[in-house]
Amino acid sequence: MNNNKYALFYKTDKNSTWKSKRLDFSFEQWEKYCKEQDYAEYDIKDLSKYSPFDLHLLTDVVYFENKYYLQNEEIPYPLTETKQINQLAVTMEWEDEEKFYEGDYDEVYNGVEQLWTDVTTKFSVNKDMDELGIVAQIFITDFPKFQTKLEKDKHAVYINEEYSKFKWLAWLKNDKVRLIHQDYKSDKVKTEFDILIDKKSFYQTCETMLKTMQEYAEKDKTRYENYVKEKYKR
Repeated sequence: MNNNKYALFYKTDKNSTWKSKRLDFSFEQWEKYCKEQDYAEYDIKDLSKYSPFDLHLLTDVVYFENKYYLQNEEIPYPLTETKQINQLAVTMEWEDEEKFYEGDYDEVYNGVEQLWTDVTTKFSVNKDMDELGIVAQIFITDFPKFQTKLEKDKHAVYINEEYSKFKWLAWLKNDKVRLIHQDYKSDKVKTEFDILIDKKSFYQTCETMLKTMQEYAEKDKTRYENYVKEKYKR
């Protein structure tokens, strides 16, 4: 059995987050193992049955070079050749900066939705890429964790939760960052760019993104608060 495409997802209790692991057993033994562990919930998945979109939406699995990698598994540094660049330029635009929909803010006020600031993002390295939708509030929470792990472990993965389904696979080696941008929205996982960039230049781009996302999130929050004061007198 090719165990690479199988994974066990489980919760130790009902309030915990989902974790994943592999077991080098047959399916029957996997079931027995799970019952012995007394997991609150578990699911044995055949990852090959997932479309790229669902793989991204429903799991934290990376599909790379015909293999599936769980969150706790290190992806080997690619042996393929790549393109070295001096700078990864990025443009970011808050699509609703000039206007907003009252219904969206009402849903936030009523606790139906969170305040999500959608930032349209483009990278200079591949001008043929579709524009990306990134939620500023999620990005400024998740992306620093990616940076910290890359610095500490020399390898990290950033998974964009909303709105665009993409992953960054990054390796830090000899003061260079190898960065692969994967797109998961189509019927196959697509590499949009694969670059090698100086560490300092890469982190400058990261800080620019974080600063801009933070500014947009704060502007949206201020506008929302003003809206609530005017409409709900609070």
